[in-house]
Amino acid sequence: MASHDYKRRTLGGKDLHPETLMISYGYDPFLSEGAVKPPIFLTSTFAFPTAEDGAKFFATLAGQAGAMAPEKAGLIYSRFNHPNLQIAEDRLAVFENADDAAIFASGMAAISTTLLALMSHGQVILRSQPLYGGTETLITSMLAGMQLRSHPFMDGLSVESIRQAATAAMALGPVRVIFLETPANPTNTLIDFAAIRTVADEIEHTQGERPIIVCDNTMLGPVFQQPL
Repeated sequence: MASHDYKRRTLGGKDLHPETLMISYGYDPFLSEGAVKPPIFLTSTFAFPTAEDGAKFFATLAGQAGAMAPEKAGLIYSRFNHPNLQIAEDRLAVFENADDAAIFASGMAAISTTLLALMSHGQVILRSQPLYGGTETLITSMLAGMQLRSHPFMDGLSVESIRQAATAAMALGPVRVIFLETPANPTNTLIDFAAIRTVADEIEHTQGERPIIVCDNTMLGPVFQQPL
């Protein structure tokens, strides 16, 4: 039976609202024996069409040169990815108005993976204050022990305050990431996204590379706040 376009975001030339897309987006019943709702996949491993295909899938997972495009590779192991996770990620991307999404077992897993993927030795994080305690410990203790430095800014509503902190951060090394948490835990302190973008532009002009802005959106989530 033919497969359908299960990632369509429009109907009759009009964009569908996220609330509508949450009903069925990212799931094709005809890939699951016609089941109207996604089955729960209990498997840990997946069959490959051929051994050669399996080798290509593993090469893609390892990021090897010349491997398949990630979106073309098949599933390997549920610890890495599985159909239920793919559906959830597709729908989260819709709610966040993002190109893609990745789901982790915990918020700290997401934050630590993001920072470790983006940062290199000697680079600097410009971070808002306060941060969730686990994030603060990660940045100021664990990452600092890996020669990844950071500098805080206290007033996220003042361009001048953020600018002064950015200047101090650049004195430590190239600013690679601006890390925000808004509203902050536990004070509900807010950050002005426009002010952050302004300072990010200034950092790029000064050091020649634009820092990546990362936002912990735990408190409001994609329903009430969309940092992207």
